[in-house]
Amino acid sequence: MMTPYDKLKSIENAQNYLKPGITFEILDKFALSQTDDQATEQLQKERSKLFKTIHERDLKIG
Repeated sequence: MMTPYDKLKSIENAQNYLKPGITFEILDKFALSQTDDQATEQLQKERSKLFKTIHERDLKIG
């Protein structure tokens, strides 16, 4: 099963879809800098912060 990143890399001329200055070499280094478990943990932390912000905003609005 391919990850979304693997799928992107498999597209013909995929580098054309990257922002200027971003390369697959840069993205590969970032992708390999964390284990799957570390990435999942980071995602959960960021998701919690997001939902906390939304909840606090809803409390202010009433």
